[in-house]
This record gives sequence, C-alpha cells and structure tokens, in this order.
Amino acid sequence: MEIQKIGLEYCKKDNTKNRCEGICHVKTLPYLSVVQSVEGSYDIRLGTGATYQTGEGGFFVAPADVKQTIVHHVNPETGTMTNRWVFLKIRLNDACWFDELYSVPTLLPDEKKAEMNCIFDRLFDTANPFSEYVCYYEIVRILSEIAREKEKKKGMKLGVAISYIHTHYREKITVELLAEMVHLSASRFFSAFKKATGASPIAYLNHYRLSVASELLSGSDMRISEISDAVGIEDSIYFNKLFRKHYQMSPSRYREVYRKL
Repeated sequence: MEIQKIGLEYCKKDNTKNRCEGICHVKTLPYLSVVQSVEGSYDIRLGTGATYQTGEGGFFVAPADVKQTIVHHVNPETGTMTNRWVFLKIRLNDACWFDELYSVPTLLPDEKKAEMNCIFDRLFDTANPFSEYVCYYEIVRILSEIAREKEKKKGMKLGVAISYIHTHYREKITVELLAEMVHLSASRFFSAFKKATGASPIAYLNHYRLSVASELLSGSDMRISEISDAVGIEDSIYFNKLFRKHYQMSPSRYREVYRKL
C-alpha cells in the first residue's frame, strides 16, 4: 500500500511505578499500545497466542481491540516495577487504521530497543506538544519498519464499516446502516463481517464499546452510569451485564483492581 497521509487521531503517554509482583492484568484497548518495562518486566499474551517476556527495559506492542493478558514482575533487587507507555490511533490515507493493515511483532526486536528507548526518553522529558508529536511520529516510523503488511482479503472494504464503528460507537448503529455503507444486503454483510472479524457486527460494536469503557474506568472519575452513556449503551444494567461477561468482573471491581496499577 502506498502511504500518502499519516494521521495521529489519538495519542497519549503515561507511566506508573508499583510493587505489584505477579499481578495479572487483562484488558482490551481501543488503541495501539507501545509499552516499556523500565524496571522489572512483563509477561504478555495477545488473544490466545503465545506468552512472551519483555525482560527489563524491553518493549511490547499490542494492536487495538485485541485482548491483552499481562503479568507484572518487579525488579528482584528493588522490589519495584516502573513502566511507561503510549497509546496511538494511526489513520493511513484517511481510510484505514494502521493495525488493520499491518502486523507488528509483539516484542520489539533487539536492534530497535535502543532507538525506541531514546525516543521514549525525549517524549517523557518534554511537555512541549510540538516536540511530543515529533516523538509520536518517530514511534510510528519504527513500527512501520518492523511491520508486515497483512494479506489483502476480499473483505477489505469492510474496513469502512469498522472505521465507522470506531468513530461513531457512541451513536445508534445497526447492521442495516453498516451494510448500506459497503453496498451489501444486510444478510450478506452480516456473513462477510463475521467471517472477517470472528464476531457479528453488533458483538464487535459492543466489544469496542467495552474496550473504551475499560479505559475510562481505570483513567477517569466518571460514574459508571456516565461511562455507560459515553460509550453508547444507554441501559446501565445491560452495560454491567456485558462488562461482567467480557471481563469476568463488574465495572466497579475492574476500577478497584486496575486503578492500583
């Protein structure tokens, strides 16, 4: 694919320090994540794939909408884990998300660690938004250098519907609306979407809404009913039921657990 435009539609940096040895953190995020274990290390598994170890100072990369199972390990000498990460939503050519088109290794290759570490140092040492954006684009460059373009599928035009879900998830979305966007009947669209993503359109929509909700639960003081409304699920009882089914805990318990990390 010829890249003519690279848009950063969302970018965020953060870091934490804790003494949580062995705690397991399960989440699904609506952003591509690049995470470094500065002190201590991670075990990381994406979806049902293999488990990898970052080692101290290592990085892992996780695409959006993929379940992450993360185990935290402190540095045995200090008893502390320090980490830092960035969240990115990268749109290419005003059409597709980066992680829809490219696969990136879960662990950053050794030959890229030093360069990425320098970029992270600059990013976390500055509060200047112009300098921050330079760093974010350098991170995207490194990801593009180690990425592999995914095999093109007949269902690639479904990306239009998926992108619509990612930007309009707060609104009422129907199968018929999405099908019309890609010029298919509702039944053909339903079948093609499920084959391409492994989920029905509404299940995918709710999965994405829950991933946004999980980020709001751990990173904001919004009430749970407000979060439910913010992600497009007006019935807070139904929201609690969906959340519990996906994360095996209630929204309030999720907030209690993951705010400590």
